[in-house]
Amino acid sequence: MPRFYLHISDGKQAEVEIDAVNAHAAMNDGLNALSTFACRNFPPPANIAITVLDDKRRQVGRMRFVFEIEYTGVAVV
Repeated sequence: MPRFYLHISDGKQAEVEIDAVNAHAAMNDGLNALSTFACRNFPPPANIAITVLDDKRRQVGRMRFVFEIEYTGVAVV
C-alpha cells in the first residue's frame, strides 16, 4: 500500500506517516485527522493546517481549519 505523510502545522510542526490506497484516500485521512483535532481542541488554534505529501514528499494537497466569529455592531446582551 502506498505511503503518504501528513505534515501538521499549528505553530508547531509534526509529521505522521500513513498508508492509503491513493492520494484521494490520503486527503480523506488528513481531513478526518483535522476534524478530530479541531473537535478535541475547540476552539482550534487559529492557523492549523495539514499538508498531504506523497512518498517522494511531493505535495498532494493542503487543508486548513479556520474558526472565526464576527460581530456586526448589533449589541450583544
